[in-house]
Amino acid sequence: MYKVAIITLSDRAAAGVYEDKSGEHLHEALGKAGYDIVMRKVIPDDEALLARLLDEATSIADLIVTTGGTGLSSRDITVKVVEELMDYELRGMSVALHQYSLEKSKGAMFSRALGAVLRKTLIITMPGSLKAVTELAEFFLPHLKHGLDHLNDVDVH
Repeated sequence: MYKVAIITLSDRAAAGVYEDKSGEHLHEALGKAGYDIVMRKVIPDDEALLARLLDEATSIADLIVTTGGTGLSSRDITVKVVEELMDYELRGMSVALHQYSLEKSKGAMFSRALGAVLRKTLIITMPGSLKAVTELAEFFLPHLKHGLDHLNDVDVH
């Protein structure tokens, strides 16, 4: 069973202004799909805090899924931090997530979904909206185990 960390980046959700529905949806969807949720955090849009959490999560999780911080505002720092830390991008995953999002909403052209690897941990960054998270999770979940098996050198033939 693969272990998952879910990190929501939102100043307002971290302050308790509103509920983290996107993180909750990921928790439920990944749990229902058989993944073991080993970390769930809601944090403000803070580069140093996210970098520390990503480092911590790679020691306990096979997959890190983030929600929030993928837009264009100065507070949207998720992708920047992941790009600075990642070992490499999974360009095909990044393109597939973006293309699928564009099919659902033309506003996705202003978002930055990303697939990356840090150490032996897959990282997927997603927008903060519940609609986007729901659609993207439905898109990648059926294929997720295959990618994680490859990343972990599990015989996939």
